[in-house]
Amino acid sequence: MHIYHCELQLHDVVFYATREMGRLYETEKYFHNFALTYALQLAQPAYHIDESVPQYRQDFTLLNLEGIYVTPAKPIQCDFLLHTFKFANVNYHVEMEKPKKNIPGYGRVKELAPQSRFSCYVLSQKALKLPHWIRLGKWMGKAAVTIEEMQTVREKEGECLVTHPLNPLDVAFTPQRYDLISMPPVSLIHNVSFEGAYYEITGHNGSKITLPRGMKYFVT
Repeated sequence: MHIYHCELQLHDVVFYATREMGRLYETEKYFHNFALTYALQLAQPAYHIDESVPQYRQDFTLLNLEGIYVTPAKPIQCDFLLHTFKFANVNYHVEMEKPKKNIPGYGRVKELAPQSRFSCYVLSQKALKLPHWIRLGKWMGKAAVTIEEMQTVREKEGECLVTHPLNPLDVAFTPQRYDLISMPPVSLIHNVSFEGAYYEITGHNGSKITLPRGMKYFVT
């Protein structure tokens, strides 16, 4: 099993709407593993899609067969920027009628700031060549990727605590305890306690982390 640690450093603001509270659009400080799989070019969506509906089954089934999986990303160091934008009601775009008075409105966007850093893992049955630059979020913000292949990976079983965020649909166990990170399209969990099979991973600097074994994309 090849396990790569990827550190993402933002070079642009990154926005995606995790929560919409009135006219405040807020970005969460985590990246979902679905978005990272596309950003790392491990899954390629169709060039043309008739409907605005995700094609996860089509895009992720081959990755499951090849034994490739990307975890969600958690913040290492994270800052936000808050921007105000203005928009107007353009009624004449809806019906062919005499334009009515446009009443401008205001909204606010909470975005991830440049230089914020995040951490995720890529697990694969074969060696991979991952990109060193990716695009993230609705504005396709640029991010640098530093890749480190983990040198020591041990397979273990028993009680385990995983502090890295996980997609609960993709794990092969029932969590005993966890904290919830509410975000679309599937809420994540972290600080997960479970009993089962896991990897104990040691990096170059001697740091250790545990990740569940048997993770794969849940496709319906």
